Order: sequence, then structure tokens, then C-alpha cells
Amino acid sequence: MPTARITIDFGLVVLIWLVQLIVYPSFRYYNPTELAIWHPKYSNLITLIVGPLMLAQVALVGTELWQRFTWPTLLSAILVGLMWVATAFVSVPIHNAIAVGNASPTTLARLVDTNWLRTIGWTIIFLMGVIRH
Repeated sequence: MPTARITIDFGLVVLIWLVQLIVYPSFRYYNPTELAIWHPKYSNLITLIVGPLMLAQVALVGTELWQRFTWPTLLSAILVGLMWVATAFVSVPIHNAIAVGNASPTTLARLVDTNWLRTIGWTIIFLMGVIRH
């Protein structure tokens, strides 16, 4: 289980850093009309990558918590849960606004700024796993 967990956590941390440093900042180079066309395609494609990784992470941390409770595992599970909450209630609404043409500089800056929560969270989750295993 540790190898699978580290692999999934690593995949998510690499992905979130790419998104944070390259993908989201690149949105400001589109005009709102072009971004409204591109963004749904981007969202669908990135979901094919991030969706299975997030589901696998939940399954693995849940299994680990169930089979061998430890406080670090509980903390990891809480952080994973917070990543889901941040995704559903912070990032997705901003993406929905962009998809309908509300790609103002303020909206795009909010996407980058609020995504630091997920970037830091997934980085901590990965580093905790490396330290523990």
C-alpha cells in the first residue's frame, strides 16, 4: 500500500504544481471569448487525469485509516478531505464562471490565488507520506 499511496500522492503533487505555475497563469493570455471556448475542453481533459487520481487517493487513505489507524494517517485523511472541499466549493465555482465567459482579471487572479491552498495541501500530503514511509 505505501508504494501505491506515494505514487498517487506524487502524481497529484506534480499535477497541481504544473497547474499552479503553468496552466492557470496561462489563462490570462486568452481573451474571455476564446477562454470560454477552450476552458470546457481543458476542464474535461484534466478531469480525466485528476479524477482517477483523487478517487484513488481517497480509497487508499481510507483503506490505510481503516486497516491501521495512526494520527498521521488521520491528519492525512483530513487534508485529503480538505482538498476535496477546496476543489468542490472554491475551484469548481471559479471554473464554472470562467466557462460562461466571466474570465475577468479578478476571476483569473482568484483562481490562481485560491489554488495555493490545494497546491500546499497536496504538497504536505505527499511530504507526510515520504517521511512516514
